[in-house]
Amino acid sequence: MSSEFWTRDVIEGSLKNAAKRFFVWYRREFFRLFPPETVAWLTDRGDRQLILRAGERDLWCVDQRRTPLWSVGADEISASSLEEALARRGVARHAAKVGLEIDGSAFFVRRFDIPAVALNNLPRLLASDVERKTPFRLADVVYGYTTGKHPNSPDKLRVSLWILRRDFVESAVANAGLDVADVSFIRPVGLQDTADQAPIITLESAGETSYKFRNIALGLCVATALFGALGVGATLWRQSALAEELDAKIQEASTRATRVRQIVDRASSESRLLSVLRNARRNSPQFADLWEETARILPDGAFLTDFRLSDAKANERTVDLVGFADSAVGLPALFNKSPLFADAGLTAPITPDPREKREGFSLQTKLEQKKPAAGK
Repeated sequence: MSSEFWTRDVIEGSLKNAAKRFFVWYRREFFRLFPPETVAWLTDRGDRQLILRAGERDLWCVDQRRTPLWSVGADEISASSLEEALARRGVARHAAKVGLEIDGSAFFVRRFDIPAVALNNLPRLLASDVERKTPFRLADVVYGYTTGKHPNSPDKLRVSLWILRRDFVESAVANAGLDVADVSFIRPVGLQDTADQAPIITLESAGETSYKFRNIALGLCVATALFGALGVGATLWRQSALAEELDAKIQEASTRATRVRQIVDRASSESRLLSVLRNARRNSPQFADLWEETARILPDGAFLTDFRLSDAKANERTVDLVGFADSAVGLPALFNKSPLFADAGLTAPITPDPREKREGFSLQTKLEQKKPAAGK
């Protein structure tokens, strides 16, 4: 049975669905162990929403269904502070988020389309759009946006930009004895076109400490039961996968070792060939040496028109010289006296040249072979 079967059909298939059903049942039965007040505390996400309606002076605490629970008046806030007013109701200031609801008609809404690939750059595009294509300055407004799929083009997004003048916000919160810094978000209300989704304009980053604590607590309870059930099966599956992985690594290492041995053998052969070439070069003169020696041997009244080095036979190299000299008869003797040349002789008759006023000659000489150095 392959690991793909366990991953696709067991872990991601039946086990995943079974774990989901078990979690629903476990959560329901776990909450039945506690009184309703305790269940409410466990399921509470921690933050309270205090809603201020533009034009009103009272903040209303609402539940998840936006049902009003209690209120805080502007006179009470002005007499002390929002923090003290909330403390008298058993709510910490950092756990209460103040939201401002303003009628949708106070917003300037601009709609435009963008390519879907530009979604990551949308915040920068919105700021630029406010500055360039609206009559507002960026410092004088607050804004939010919504995005949706373009009805006619799948590679585009339709963006709705909601812009609100900051002085509207300042006037609304000042009426309730608050400051703009106390407001966490702004929500448009009273929209005529219900199909147009309105954004929640966030004015500060929401703290999530309380959310994480309760999510982690519930997650640990579920993880304990889930990991206990899956532990043995996952261990056996992992051992099988590791064994297959180890076999593959051994096979790969064996293949690499074979290639390394082939490279070493080839390098050894090339090293021996290089050694032979070096010995051959050391035992025979170089072309520059032959040219220098020829220039030294030729008298001042002689010059060459052709200098050719060739391998006439195996282990026998010759130099063919063609040129002019005042007297070409004694040239073979001069070359035979050199330690680099031997058996020098003319290969063609000497012919006087009336234009050069010298004797033309063609001479061939063999290279004197060096004796190889004795090995130590």
